[in-house]
Amino acid sequence: MDTTRRTMLKNALFGSSFLGLRAVASGIPMAALMTGRIPEAQAEGDYTDEPQSLILFTSQAGDPFNANTPGCYTGVSGVHNNPHPEMAPTNMMLGDQATKAAKPWAEVPQDVLDRTAFIHHRTYLNTHPAYAKVLSLVGSAKAPGGNGSDMVASVYSSELSETLGTIQQEPISLSKGELSFQGRALQSLRPSMLREMFAPLDGLQLDLQLLRDQTLDDMHAQLREGGTHAQKVWLDRHALSREQVRSIDESLLQRFADLDNDNTNNQIRAAVTLILMKVSPVIAIQIPFGGDNHKDTDLADERDQTVSGVASWRFIFEELAAAGLQDQVTVANLNVFGRTLRNQGSSKGRDHNLNHHVMAITGKHVRGGVMGGIEPSGNDFGATSIDSVTGASGGDIPPEQTLEAAAHTLGRALGIPQDRLDARIDNGTPILAALADA
Repeated sequence: MDTTRRTMLKNALFGSSFLGLRAVASGIPMAALMTGRIPEAQAEGDYTDEPQSLILFTSQAGDPFNANTPGCYTGVSGVHNNPHPEMAPTNMMLGDQATKAAKPWAEVPQDVLDRTAFIHHRTYLNTHPAYAKVLSLVGSAKAPGGNGSDMVASVYSSELSETLGTIQQEPISLSKGELSFQGRALQSLRPSMLREMFAPLDGLQLDLQLLRDQTLDDMHAQLREGGTHAQKVWLDRHALSREQVRSIDESLLQRFADLDNDNTNNQIRAAVTLILMKVSPVIAIQIPFGGDNHKDTDLADERDQTVSGVASWRFIFEELAAAGLQDQVTVANLNVFGRTLRNQGSSKGRDHNLNHHVMAITGKHVRGGVMGGIEPSGNDFGATSIDSVTGASGGDIPPEQTLEAAAHTLGRALGIPQDRLDARIDNGTPILAALADA
């Protein structure tokens, strides 16, 4: 990649004059760097909201993610869970709720499970090309102003961008999954592209310490002319030391150097790095959980990819903790559809299921538990209605609105106000039992 192309891509990601990198290097929010001033309310510490960034793993494959999660093992007979010993039904706790799931889920660290809600819902679509339609919540996700449809990742990203102080409003996809922003198709950014952008070239490399010094010098000069005492104290308190920046510098360079391919773990590393650099509020990745497994004899691929998929899911939280972001990022999934839950015979895998999918949401503002459940539906199983207060099966959220309810619940967990969610997502009711702050 030549120097000109590298510079263009960096500008596209980090803004004119690399404002995003300057924010990372100095510890000063993007908004303050863009305007050259620190709002009085912010300087006085009046901001108490805790909005979240989002890592969203999506797939057009229609993985059997739903088939072995909490909520699919108790209360209903006839469900065919994966039969292999590695997937044995295992008791577990989600917060104060006792439940059961495949062994890989039960072995997740308890502190992660305590902030994970599994929401059973329906997408009502069962073809792979319907992926974009599901991500637009079948038309319920609206563009700003309520005119036209939008993808839910775009809704979250545009609503969170200003509050989080990110460089761009658009979400970023690090996988093959296609995203759009207010009707405009977005090109995927692969982890290997990030490595090429920031790898040392002809003696040039990322120098956050120099950016830090230049940025703080500029801010101090501006505040000397007209800044208040509170603003000056705020700047000194939030400015990173050279030692802190040296640690960030080395960490970021190593993160980029490690992105030698586009596999799942590198997508996760890249997602965490982009969130650290405040590039976008929403980063989409892909974690395989069994794929389109019609011909998965004895569900062996489902077993293998569930074991590896849960391991990758756990790796997200390890990376977030290492970066100090464990309380600032929420993780969720959304697939085009789930898979059938009845036994199809040992020579077959699972077929498409438009009536059942599971969204797992994990984050600081999430209360652990199973929301909703399953019931016989046609010749298989589907998601039940949900009580919006208790999260139990049966209640005021009908099955046909469970997808929108999951989206509202995720939006609330991200810190988006309910009035904004009502304006951007039709027909949705948040599940209060899944929200730690409700």
